[in-house]
Amino acid sequence: MDWGEKETPSANVDSGSPAVSDVTPVSLPDVEGGTKSPANSVTELSRKVDVDRDDWRSEQLASRAMDQLSKLQGALQGPTFDEQGVVDQVVAGGGKCAALCPEGLTLTCRDSAITVRRMPTETEAKQPVRGASEPIGLQFRRLYEALGAPGERHAKFKLFRIEPLPEQRFATRVRYEASCNSSKFRRQQTAVWQVIWNENDASAIGPLIESIRVLDYEECESQVTGSVIFREATVAALGANVNFTRQIMTGIRQWQFQLTREFMGQFGHNGLAVGDVNNDGLEDLYVCDSGGLPNRLYIHQADGTARDESAERGVDFLDDSTGILIVDLDNDGDQDLVIAADPAIQFAENDGRGYFQLRTSMTALTDSMSLSAVDYDRDGYLDIYVCGYNVRKQDPASRGLPFPFPYHDANNGGRNILLRNDGHWQFSAVTDLVGLGENNSRFSMAAAWEDFDNDGDQDLYVANDFGRDNLYENDGGRFRDLASQLGVDDHGAGMSVSWADYNRDGVMDIYVGNMFSAAGNRVTYQARFETMQKDGGVASLRHMARGNTLFAGVTQQGRQSFRDVTEVAAVEMGRWAWSSVFTDFNNDGWADIMVANGFVTNEYKDDL
Repeated sequence: MDWGEKETPSANVDSGSPAVSDVTPVSLPDVEGGTKSPANSVTELSRKVDVDRDDWRSEQLASRAMDQLSKLQGALQGPTFDEQGVVDQVVAGGGKCAALCPEGLTLTCRDSAITVRRMPTETEAKQPVRGASEPIGLQFRRLYEALGAPGERHAKFKLFRIEPLPEQRFATRVRYEASCNSSKFRRQQTAVWQVIWNENDASAIGPLIESIRVLDYEECESQVTGSVIFREATVAALGANVNFTRQIMTGIRQWQFQLTREFMGQFGHNGLAVGDVNNDGLEDLYVCDSGGLPNRLYIHQADGTARDESAERGVDFLDDSTGILIVDLDNDGDQDLVIAADPAIQFAENDGRGYFQLRTSMTALTDSMSLSAVDYDRDGYLDIYVCGYNVRKQDPASRGLPFPFPYHDANNGGRNILLRNDGHWQFSAVTDLVGLGENNSRFSMAAAWEDFDNDGDQDLYVANDFGRDNLYENDGGRFRDLASQLGVDDHGAGMSVSWADYNRDGVMDIYVGNMFSAAGNRVTYQARFETMQKDGGVASLRHMARGNTLFAGVTQQGRQSFRDVTEVAAVEMGRWAWSSVFTDFNNDGWADIMVANGFVTNEYKDDL
């Protein structure tokens, strides 16, 4: 069963020696158990996009329920609310529910910018959340009115759980999000509903809502004049550069018609970094791009704009670049560059004025995905850790992605590499030598360093897309993977990781950006799905679909460990999350979370 949403179409090396691989290519078993060609597999899969041609009854019901929720979504976004029209189209006769905007909300946050109120949990509430049972149509109207005065409205539903019931009824869990933005305020509603549907009297309209129970509810309101806290400033800062319109804003899809896929990345996995390269006290911006398109270095100007000076400063590389670091590699007080550029890691020296010279370049048989810098051995030089995603073929023009096997616990990905900085622009691959070769083939996307055990050296968390995550403890320059022992071998589709003491208890915590899939949450909880999984991976696949993960660090009897507090803290929903970071937005001393998410929607919603 495809997890795609219906609405969204998803070594030792040196500068003078030939490249020495830090990985060994692997051959893969036929995971289908046959000899079916990839083209035939795609054709067969594409037929299943139409749920009526598939044989998953639960997905057919979910599709029809989403069609009905789309009608409600349209009504909630309108300038006025047609209560009777919604009732006629969506609600079963006599359907009632308690308040969709519950009373007795708890104030959880208030500062000069934001006010947040939430429905108390069952353990927090001294009495049931109030709200008399009333006709569902009336409750929809009150939900609409609670958003405030007329303004720019948005509403969205995600159906992420479904359970067939007797007598042509079924239950769903639905995530509801809505906002209203006016000149005076911005208000947002977020809720989880349990919705009971009835197909008995639906006729040709579709299933009708019989009842709704609110499982979670939150209201947020902006108190900032003009209602917007952050404003889009990209065009204001970069728009005067000709290449910004011609290259950046054109998009990957347009360039794919002009550049061959042998050297051009197609998914936008291109990094960026911020740093002061010319020592003028202003932060500059380096933006990587796909192969065939030059990387760009934007120099920060005093008026707040940024000017493209990539070519004159010697850093307009044309390689497919997935990662970038702006760091001082030679301890001379200026910021150098490290670029993960397919097929090599490139090191460029800063002359002190922001002009660069390429000093060395190293290759390995792994596709690099991101970079991080740390002095792991405390010798005074920054070392480089490279996250490798999939095994590179010997022929650079033949770059097939090996199918992760097994999907939920893969160990056939590319190898990560630790490059020790030996000084004088010499680097050695010491991955296996220091113990980082353990569990090192898991389609890694990102890594973050932190001394979580407070012993004076930096430890390493690695977020993996298809394999379990790693937590390598650094013991004087030697590493051990303790992720399983410490309870952080997350099974999510890891995209990013960030460290912070979010609860200010003196122990570092971990937030991992994964992928949330509504379809995955529906399918993996079906009894039929459990019978199909012979390797016992159901729990892991459910976890992969859940979303982001928050691990709280705990110390018990002098021993460090972690516990999963994701659902308690209500931070699993990051959508299709690519990057996440702890940061204190409002300067109140508490670490907040920012999640970058989204994916490309093709012109046809069912286009694989």
